[in-house]
Amino acid sequence: MESKYKVLASNTVVFAIGNILVKLISFFLMPLYTSVLTTEQYGVAELLNNSIEIVLPIATLCIVEALYRFAIDENSDHSTIFVDALFITIIGDFLVIIGCLIWFFILHYKYALFFMLLFITTTFYKLTIQFARGLGHVKRYSFYGVLNSLLLIISNVLLLVVFKGGVESYLLSFSIGYGLSGIIAYILSKEYKYVRFNEFNLVTLKEMLEYSLPNIPNMLSWWVNSLSDRYIVLYYWSASITGLYTAASKLPAMINLVTSIFQQAWQYSTATEIDAIDNSKFFSNIFRGYVYFCTFACAGLLIVNKLICKILLQSEFYAAWKFVPLLLLAATFGCISTYFGTFYNAIKNNKMLMISTIAGAIINFVFNLILIPKFGGMGAAIATALSYFVIMMIRMFDVCRFIDITIDFKRFWIQFVSLVVSVIFSCYKGSLSIFVTVLIFIIIALSDILLMKRIVRILIKLINKSN
Repeated sequence: MESKYKVLASNTVVFAIGNILVKLISFFLMPLYTSVLTTEQYGVAELLNNSIEIVLPIATLCIVEALYRFAIDENSDHSTIFVDALFITIIGDFLVIIGCLIWFFILHYKYALFFMLLFITTTFYKLTIQFARGLGHVKRYSFYGVLNSLLLIISNVLLLVVFKGGVESYLLSFSIGYGLSGIIAYILSKEYKYVRFNEFNLVTLKEMLEYSLPNIPNMLSWWVNSLSDRYIVLYYWSASITGLYTAASKLPAMINLVTSIFQQAWQYSTATEIDAIDNSKFFSNIFRGYVYFCTFACAGLLIVNKLICKILLQSEFYAAWKFVPLLLLAATFGCISTYFGTFYNAIKNNKMLMISTIAGAIINFVFNLILIPKFGGMGAAIATALSYFVIMMIRMFDVCRFIDITIDFKRFWIQFVSLVVSVIFSCYKGSLSIFVTVLIFIIIALSDILLMKRIVRILIKLINKSN
């Protein structure tokens, strides 16, 4: 049992080294964006950038997700799965190129070619780094992420600050980061050795597509949950309000900063431990600690929300602070739902993953249409939180049908109900708001103090052993 925790902790640390820097770099680029771009420019640029998430799963059939999952298996033919994935990716790129050329020359949309370049570089980057990760190049995988972020900083400063570009420069900066990082990953991980086109196999490709195809509606539904509200806000309100809401959406990334790192390691652990005899205790302990950390972190961020917004959101962007509490709550629900989602990947059956996400997307879309016309960005935030809560609950009860995970529901609901109360008060100004958020932070901290002590003892033990 101790070795399971060591593997999880070790992988988490490796991913953390790279990903924390990546997330922090992206996070602290916000002051740059909000100082050199108008709210309208930023709203349009982010909508185009995020639209990649709509086109990518459709054009590539989510083959990258299958590439990583199949590469983990020891008996996989890596040349075959890489060539199969590359084949689907090239076809997807070709179709998007045709669409963007029509978009540019016939419909005369000036950003179409920049979108095309961003899509091609994004697919190549995702293909190369996920294959490297599947091959076990964990340290290199983290390095590629850091490199991508450093290239993004350099290109952002040059194109946005020095050359004073606008939306085009914003999109081009991401293309440069993805393109160069993908090339370097392809070379350093020696992925060219696996490009043997005679290894193309229709049988293997069919197996990979059976795994990846349910991810298409799943990822599109995630898009509805994460991004569709911005388009509806744009329709009913303005690009300026959309820019504010988009800026606010970046701040909950602080919750995802650590949890996304953990999830990368957790995805590997669930895949390798899913058939283990003693996995129940392992899965249950991790869930208990994970929920405690997520609610604890969210409660802490609610206390400093306005301060962080004042530092990171320049001038008129500061008004976005009022959207952040609900988006933090939504991010917390999303983190818990992702924990359960990894079990579907482990058993290579993504159907319920897809169903739960679609259910959340429907709720999100319906409440967006109801709430956004009247409440604007606040309505969008409420709809997002509701949708992620539904996804979390569906997956929790479904996974517990086939995985023996012990959940203390009394503690679970104390933590989340307290968090919801804190979120409500955080949406207002005044001393009462500060008092309640601090009080609830203490309540959540004390809700599982025994676990906190146990985690500290384990960490001290691991540190002493490593020395």
